[in-house]
Amino acid sequence: MNRPDRRHPFRRILPAMIFLAIIVVVGILGYALIEKWSLLDSVYMVVLTLSTVGFQEVHPLSPAGRIFTIFIIVGGVGSAIYAAGQIVEITVEGEMTGYRRRRKMDKTIAEMKDHYVICGFGRVGHQVAQVFETWQVPFLVIDPKKESLDELETRGIPVLIGDATDDAVLRAAGIDRAKALIACSDSDVANVYITLSARQFNHSLNIVARASQKETEKKLTLAGANRVISPYFLSGVRMAAMATQPVAVDFLDLVTHSGLADFSLFQIAIPPGSPLTRKTIAQADIRNLSGAMLLAIRKSDGAFDLQPKDTSTIDANDVLVVLGTQDQFDALQKIVQ
Repeated sequence: MNRPDRRHPFRRILPAMIFLAIIVVVGILGYALIEKWSLLDSVYMVVLTLSTVGFQEVHPLSPAGRIFTIFIIVGGVGSAIYAAGQIVEITVEGEMTGYRRRRKMDKTIAEMKDHYVICGFGRVGHQVAQVFETWQVPFLVIDPKKESLDELETRGIPVLIGDATDDAVLRAAGIDRAKALIACSDSDVANVYITLSARQFNHSLNIVARASQKETEKKLTLAGANRVISPYFLSGVRMAAMATQPVAVDFLDLVTHSGLADFSLFQIAIPPGSPLTRKTIAQADIRNLSGAMLLAIRKSDGAFDLQPKDTSTIDANDVLVVLGTQDQFDALQKIVQ
């Protein structure tokens, strides 16, 4: 698991501090044994020696005591200077700030629930993250590149630096608590492994996977992906549509990219026991009560009613696709519940 070093920055000076403490103890014992001084005089002499303040010696030193003092100065002062240099380096490089930021991010990730996990922060991952930011949905990114940490931390986006095919990394991302996973690594093989591992940890997870090769799509489906997307296929379809039906494409872009208009497409599931269950479209009166426009109904068996009529029935576990503003969608949610 290739994650950033989570150790406290001041652990770097721990060896020097331990060595300095040993020097102090050895110095006190040495003066007491060599010069036959009292404990207080020995402590005082060690402090004077290590501090290099230049006060006169407590008592005249014997030749053996002078040689011992030289070793105390070389070892103790050297350790103290090294530790001081490390403290200055940690402060100047902002390692303490980075450490606190990483600890805060780890806490945020540990508390995330019903979030989205983006595996891979390449060109596709960047676009997915941008849309999630716009939609203000909770998400985190898993990527092996150190550059991703620098970019995402400054934007306040939770990130794990590591290999998403590693089970330990997926567990750290809270995959068992996640709502969906987007496997958009540049490698089809990696996406298959990610899908397999994620499905193992969370059987209800909604997995959307990227496939660069046509033959990979079936493998990803078998691995447990709910949806498989081929960027090249979608790009071809979109370019053809833009060439033949530019206005229709512009309209779809307008309603599917939040922030470009005050209305968008929404989906809402009908839970068992909802007041709308077993009602017809006319009886539900969704347009008048919420303002949202019903476009389609996906039935519980997966079939779509793309042209719902007034006599069409709304059943439990159906999913309504509506067009409207956020306020209209919120009003519809209250009606559905």
